[in-house]
Amino acid sequence: MVARIRGLGAKKLSYAGRVTLINVVLNTLQNYWAQMFIIPKCIINHIMAICRNFLWDGSPDYHRVPLVAWDKVTLPKKEGGLGIKKADVWNVATVGKLVNWIYCKPDRLWIKWISDVYIKNQDWHNYSPPANATWVWKNVCKVKEKLKDGFHDNKWIMSSKGYSIKEGYAWLTPTHPSLNWTNIVWNSWNIPKHSLTTWLRMNEGMNVKSKLFRFGCCTDDWCILCHRQPETVEHLFTNCVYAVKVQTCLLHWFGGSFPTIDRLSAANRDTMQWKFKVAMFNAYCYAIWFQRNNARINAWLVRPEVTAARIEDDIKRRIKMKCKAIVDQSELLWL
Repeated sequence: MVARIRGLGAKKLSYAGRVTLINVVLNTLQNYWAQMFIIPKCIINHIMAICRNFLWDGSPDYHRVPLVAWDKVTLPKKEGGLGIKKADVWNVATVGKLVNWIYCKPDRLWIKWISDVYIKNQDWHNYSPPANATWVWKNVCKVKEKLKDGFHDNKWIMSSKGYSIKEGYAWLTPTHPSLNWTNIVWNSWNIPKHSLTTWLRMNEGMNVKSKLFRFGCCTDDWCILCHRQPETVEHLFTNCVYAVKVQTCLLHWFGGSFPTIDRLSAANRDTMQWKFKVAMFNAYCYAIWFQRNNARINAWLVRPEVTAARIEDDIKRRIKMKCKAIVDQSELLWL
């Protein structure tokens, strides 16, 4: 995993690119070995540390304080997380396949060996391992106890097709209520890096100056874009003079009222206009945060009109790419 990270040019990737690589590359490596055997806890913790460090810093080593707690990052997207799997829970779910095989008693040599050496004539559902059993077998039995309530009459009750790792993971993971902003952030009409910036905003993961000032990381907490009020997330995206000018330019372009989370949550989500406004809201969050960081790090700032024009260009390219299907004539005219 570390070798893959060092060879992927990770420092140049956005947060969205790193999330994709964690899910597609790093988790795939871990999944392969997790289905082979039970991974020791210290290795699981190290795997999660590698993924966490890579997400926030592009490196397998710890250099930056995480912007959002890992427990929140590993939540499903509809519950406010990034959908990254928990390595420890996923390992238990994969070992659940072995537990299911023993329940179903398929014609496998390993099952016959386990039955002759350990289980013998005992009931697997209520089985307890002997004290002299191997470490691996004791851990398989521990997994059986965690999944025990999901089996009835030697069958997995969650699906008629039988046990799957995905369903086992869902069984082991507590559910949380869905949030009203997740469909706005995780929408296919958004550019992924825009969605990640909005996600950071919704999870209070942005290092605005008011937060940095509390930790003694800067000498003042004044907004770096307008220098009129303390820089909080609410001020930066809503009340800042620079942000208001960008909103005004965008309103001249498409009309109506500027989209907010509350307005987008209450609107009809099946229209092209809603998808357009969602894309613009996320692009706006990204652009304002980009300009704020640019002003803080590089000490220069483009005019609000230029920022608004860049947002328009991003949305136009995204709409052209996504609008391949036939749309309603009135929506086509509106576009």
